Amino acid sequence: MSALSSPVGVPADALVYAAGPRRSAEAGPGGIHIVAVGGGTGLPVVLRGLKGALFGEGGAHGNEGHALTAIVTAADDGGSSGRLREAYRLVPPGDIRNCLLALSESDATLSAIFEFRFAGDAERGIGGHSLGNLILAALSHLERDFLLGVERATRMLSARGRVLPATLDDVRLVAEFTDESCVEGESRIAAAGRIIRRVGLSPADARAVPEARRAIADADLVVLGPGSLYTSVIPVLLVRELAAALAATPARVALVANLMSEPGETDGYDAVDLVRAVARHAPGVGIDDVLLNTAPLPERCAADPAARPIRADLDALRALGCRPVERDLLGADPLIRHDADKLARALVELALEGARR
Repeated sequence: MSALSSPVGVPADALVYAAGPRRSAEAGPGGIHIVAVGGGTGLPVVLRGLKGALFGEGGAHGNEGHALTAIVTAADDGGSSGRLREAYRLVPPGDIRNCLLALSESDATLSAIFEFRFAGDAERGIGGHSLGNLILAALSHLERDFLLGVERATRMLSARGRVLPATLDDVRLVAEFTDESCVEGESRIAAAGRIIRRVGLSPADARAVPEARRAIADADLVVLGPGSLYTSVIPVLLVRELAAALAATPARVALVANLMSEPGETDGYDAVDLVRAVARHAPGVGIDDVLLNTAPLPERCAADPAARPIRADLDALRALGCRPVERDLLGADPLIRHDADKLARALVELALEGARR
């Protein structure tokens, strides 16, 4: 099967659900386990909110023993991550660094060190590199193992949760457009400015990180997005063993609908299109809930020709087997983003439902 082919005999909109009594093996007694999937700028927002909701003062409903795992795309090939990937055959560290920082409870100085980016020529020397990326590369070298390097960084930053790449294999994201052309490389896809038909991984048989598979199996809730649909969220689902784990898990699966369409990726999409895109790429993955923002977006959004608010046809979502979950999820930031705390509250509600299954 090619990187862009779909599983044989499975309809594009197939949504398969699994349910049954369960208890998370990762979470402690009375705790809940949430797994968040994606990358880019969206996943850290989810993690930052859930860190406070689960591990902040009092935690979620006063419970202890919660567990939080991020599963991050390994297809990034741009910027500092791309350069380190090419130089050292390393899993791209940038998204992992951002997730660790979102979960960090270390002092501000250490977090600032991991966030620091060197100025200068991005094509030579250390110009353009994130110091956190370089630290992750160094720790991976010292530990002779990328996952052990990430675990060491987790301890350094006192991160409340675990961050895992979807795969340790050297994978590239390939996009096929509606004009039959193809582009390889995550950083080149949105820049191509063409309508995406589908994306795939090369090689298509990339192996999942076993701990990521187990986290999905043990979860009460798996969160997809928000973020770049084709270059952050779906690449994780293209790792076949992770898609199989998602198809088999009795956890609730929630898709967080983006607030706005993304130029070069989801032009003209509504919430139903987001669900269908997931179903085309991972037909066995059933989406139980679609989180939708109800807060009015700023008037300037209507004047932006490049991005439009994501609309939702609630009846059409229900026809696909999804439950629309409507909440005020809008942040106060001048940028149009989800509010981390509002989103976390909604996700914890869904996780508690999953824990009672």
